[in-house]
Amino acid sequence: MKTNGACLVGVHHIELRPRDIQIGKNEILVKTHLAGICGTDKNLYVGQIPKFEGLASETRKDFTYPFFIGHEGGGTVVEVGERVRKFNVGDKVISFGWADTLSDYFKATEADLELVPEGIDMDLACLGEPIGCAIFSGLQSGVQLGDVVSVFGMGFAGQIMAQVLKKKGAYRVIAVDLSDEKLDLAKKLGADFTVNGQREDPVKVILDLTESKGVDVAVEMAGTRDSINQCIASVKHNGTLVFYSWITQDVTINISRWHNNSLQIINTGLVHHTLEERMLWTPYALRPLLQKQLDIGPLITHRFGLDGVGRAFEVASNDQSAIKVVIKP
Repeated sequence: MKTNGACLVGVHHIELRPRDIQIGKNEILVKTHLAGICGTDKNLYVGQIPKFEGLASETRKDFTYPFFIGHEGGGTVVEVGERVRKFNVGDKVISFGWADTLSDYFKATEADLELVPEGIDMDLACLGEPIGCAIFSGLQSGVQLGDVVSVFGMGFAGQIMAQVLKKKGAYRVIAVDLSDEKLDLAKKLGADFTVNGQREDPVKVILDLTESKGVDVAVEMAGTRDSINQCIASVKHNGTLVFYSWITQDVTINISRWHNNSLQIINTGLVHHTLEERMLWTPYALRPLLQKQLDIGPLITHRFGLDGVGRAFEVASNDQSAIKVVIKP
């Protein structure tokens, strides 16, 4: 059959291209309900290509132009290969693999998919991968009742992380970003303090708020050298650094303080564990979404049809107010 998909043909150059799509014996064909643009997609769009081994592990395919793109998304199973056992036609599914989801239809293996838990709205379910990753990271962050925590980066995952940490019992959540729009939303969704890193020094503000002690837990979700070092500088002695971002370029960091102040380092990625662990932990990670404990709807800030995918990437990459840009074929 024919499908239209978002195809990266060069830096800042993405277009809609038709192609044939047929499933093999171990594959599943999904009609896309909705797909999201991820930070990984934006990195590729602007030409920040990771080292080969990192990209291969993330996408499970070599990077060459033209490159069909997308891994956040979900929809309804419309066909299954003869060896598929876990999924049936009509199942609602979430993509957890690089399946070129920015398209009318996408194909995937059993390992790429998770069933949508009954009761979750499909628009949110199709973002189950980034939502689940952010919730899981919050649950694994080590935050305890009474902690003062900072979250650097108020994008989609950062906004969810801040809510999760507040629900876990954080006494104060300090949200740091460069966008007033994102910080205003974070405050509405429960953050106690906000810091615009373009106007203020986040480290100074955090140390002032904590009587020079630093936060109990600093969470890095902005994905820059500066944000990493600001997290390191603003966490307390014996505090915890939580890393979430996939930083695609080599950076220089103050690793000496890890040793001198005996910092605990946690890498919380859900999808970067083994497949078996991801499949075990995903229902656990999505449970707060099913229970409606988090406010996710306001984080979807821009919606486009598939024919507007070029404009969608421009907005996702350049509009500081954009949190989650989605495509609905």
